[in-house]
Amino acid sequence: MTVMTVLQRHQPVVSTAPRVVVHNELPPGRHRFELVVVDHQGRVSAPDVCVVTVLPATERREPAP
Repeated sequence: MTVMTVLQRHQPVVSTAPRVVVHNELPPGRHRFELVVVDHQGRVSAPDVCVVTVLPATERREPAP
């Protein structure tokens, strides 16, 4: 099962689906994402953090190989 969602700033996405697809139009700049998982016994994982930099349209380039 897959859930489609749109991220809202400082609002958690809560889902029991094993896969979440996100569609957002992020503005240029640095964006920080944090994933925390809670298992069926209520145990909470350590956060996994990913920082993404979105470049303005005129500066976009192909990712490095």
